[in-house]
Amino acid sequence: MLAGEEASIELVQRWLQRRDSDELETEENPPKECSSSGSPGARAGRRSSLALTPEDEPLVDVTNRSPPPANIPTALIYSPPEPLELLCVFPERTSRVCAAACSAVERAGGEARSLRCARETLDALRRDNDTRVPHVIVVDARQPQQLDALLLARAIRGTKNTQHVYLIAIVKKSAYLKDEFGVLAYLEAGFNRVMVETVNTTAWCAEVLQARSSAACSRAQIAATAALAAAADRCRDLVAITDDQQRILLTNKSWCRMLGWRLEEGPRPIHEAAGGEALRLATTGARDWEAPVTLRRRAAPDPIMLPCRGATIGLTKTTSHIVFVCEPSAGEGDRGRGSLHSIRRGSLDVRSVASDGLRRTSLAKLQGLPLEAPITKVISLLSAATEGAPPSTVACIERAVDMLRTSELYSPQMRDETKLRVEDPIATDLIGALLSREQVNQNLVYMQGNANVLSSRRSSNDSTVVRSQTNRTNIKHKTTGQLRELLDTALSWDFEIFRLEDLTRGRPLAHLGLALMGGRFDVCAALECDERTLLHWLTVIETNYHAVNTYHNSTHAADVLQAVAYFLEKDRLKNLLEPVEAAAALISAAAHDIDHPGTSSAFLCNARHPLAILYNDVSVLESHHAALTFKLTLNDDRVNIFKNLDRDTYKTVRHHVIDMILATEMTKHFEHLAKFVNVFYAKSSGSKEDGMHTDEPLSLDTTALSQPENVLLVKRMMIKCADVSNASRPQKFAMEWARRIAEEYFLQTDEEKAKDLPVVMPMFDRATCSIPRSQIGFIDYIIIDMMEAWAAFIDMPELVNHARSNNQHWRELDEAGVTTLADVKRVQRQNAIQAPPTTTAEPTTEE
Repeated sequence: MLAGEEASIELVQRWLQRRDSDELETEENPPKECSSSGSPGARAGRRSSLALTPEDEPLVDVTNRSPPPANIPTALIYSPPEPLELLCVFPERTSRVCAAACSAVERAGGEARSLRCARETLDALRRDNDTRVPHVIVVDARQPQQLDALLLARAIRGTKNTQHVYLIAIVKKSAYLKDEFGVLAYLEAGFNRVMVETVNTTAWCAEVLQARSSAACSRAQIAATAALAAAADRCRDLVAITDDQQRILLTNKSWCRMLGWRLEEGPRPIHEAAGGEALRLATTGARDWEAPVTLRRRAAPDPIMLPCRGATIGLTKTTSHIVFVCEPSAGEGDRGRGSLHSIRRGSLDVRSVASDGLRRTSLAKLQGLPLEAPITKVISLLSAATEGAPPSTVACIERAVDMLRTSELYSPQMRDETKLRVEDPIATDLIGALLSREQVNQNLVYMQGNANVLSSRRSSNDSTVVRSQTNRTNIKHKTTGQLRELLDTALSWDFEIFRLEDLTRGRPLAHLGLALMGGRFDVCAALECDERTLLHWLTVIETNYHAVNTYHNSTHAADVLQAVAYFLEKDRLKNLLEPVEAAAALISAAAHDIDHPGTSSAFLCNARHPLAILYNDVSVLESHHAALTFKLTLNDDRVNIFKNLDRDTYKTVRHHVIDMILATEMTKHFEHLAKFVNVFYAKSSGSKEDGMHTDEPLSLDTTALSQPENVLLVKRMMIKCADVSNASRPQKFAMEWARRIAEEYFLQTDEEKAKDLPVVMPMFDRATCSIPRSQIGFIDYIIIDMMEAWAAFIDMPELVNHARSNNQHWRELDEAGVTTLADVKRVQRQNAIQAPPTTTAEPTTEE
């Protein structure tokens, strides 16, 4: 019989029952107001005999006369006929009850299998997960000492794709009649029916046919539910479904992405995420509604307001589910309909100008455009929030909107701190040079984060391309004695990087890289290359670092590599990044400053260097580092560590490497830091109504890690912190790095003066510069904020502790009159004499 015919018969039966009850009620209690045409009694008396009352259709909203979409089409839950599949679990090999059940299934044209223990049953379900999941499972519950039926039922229900399986427990007649509530334990364990043992084949045939019908219907309903859930999950609208207790049971990807939710966190009250008029209507019992809803996001302290369409679902008069469908923004559904003509009209419509008499530039016109940017949505929401708000709040919102209308939202500016500008001009000039991003032809040039200097022995017009192969020296892959002992401590934050520089005679990158990339992190397995290829790649990369640079040489690259490796060992990153992503991070660290000329990008732009011309004065050095890394790698098959990767994996690794190398550009330091903090940190509570700034601490929120674009922010911060981790190292390392980078800055200033070029950092004049003050300003305005955010994210408080300790030490040196490089070297010698002696011997010939 077709499903439509069954529905028609059921409707007629319901009508007959209603008619009989109406006739009986009429005979016993005749209507009192039959003569009044406008009375309810009159309407009931004239009602058609086939009409259904609102009581017959509880889902129809009598007030709005618009039923919610709760009627599921019969075709959606149609279940095609299938041969009956029966699985019997009986410990006894020759059970008459099991034989009767199997015989009944064979008579019905099905197939039966029998197993003897719980392990075989679970193995069969997992093995047949996608092909032959049985309709009915019969479990012998008569002998608990041989088979724990309740435990087996729970295990079956915990197996994937067993929700539709019909479970029958076989019990003894005496046990069945002994306790009137004895079946509850079986039902709670997951059984659908408790059956008294019988060897009657006819009874078994009827039982298994009914069970198969119930299992088939359940399977069809679950499949239909899965299809509807998949449709909601792929919808661009935000969808959430609650139960009768107003707990969110189902959300789609758009909801999770917008609010920062995770599906594995389980049900939670709807009021934790939503509020406003839509929630009020939902809780008052309205059948369907259209009203604004306020959604609270984890990654941001301020809620967002979206239009919402909702409905209540229930098979009876009581509500079982509430559906919320929120539009991401007004008019977003029409985004794909815009044509070229409509886009042009969005810019300037001459006909509208002629008809209206003026060109509209209001917010209403912006909302009508076929293209929309996120900033437009933000401004629209803020403008809507000003309605009915207090004057102080309106003023703050208008100020925020004015800031949002600027083109450079993350463009940093120096704060007006008189104390810094008056008492510490060196620190002020340093930070200003780091943040300056004006045009070079205006003599206001920008510099890279670790801007360095070109030695006076090299002309600024010298080519910085790859040196010839004949000038390269290979490193012997042998580590014995002191070198091996030192490399064993490569994952310590106080790793002796300068001792490694001495033991390897200025070639620490290949040794440390092979120990970390080839050993601890097994980059060879992630990239599917051999260790010899990795060694050749490290050798080529290190050879293309300039040993004449006091700072940007292979020792700095090895130091950044060691810091990235140390960060990757933290639980947060270890659980977040895949092996290929970790390998890309280590590759980026090793090659992030390859072929660095020892001068900043601003110097190259002022000198009209070929690299500045090639990259249009934009991210000159970082673009060169990334491009040269792949040029060296792909040119020689013996060096190509990517040669065995498939096309998609290679593109992914290349994207990660380029993105992380470009992230080391210090002119974008505040942009990366602000994005990282805005995504992963939120205020613990709302801000004051009349204030723009609060001193409340930031709380870490990692829910945004589910989005790939936010994982990119983590990797950028990781390599950024590793690149400038000098100030967060132990004191003796921090002082040596400060001395080296100051020397490069001095050399760049010397060459700029000699060639009559604009001086990028006039404060770094070896005759007037105070090294402690420059370090104090750098730590205060660059290091502390970034390290606090990163240290809290990976749970590494020593980063901030070292930075604060070094900051205090530099202040003490400044008060003691230490200023020049000679003074710093003298302090280093004194500290070395006071430090406890270390058992260091001369490196052997083999090392």
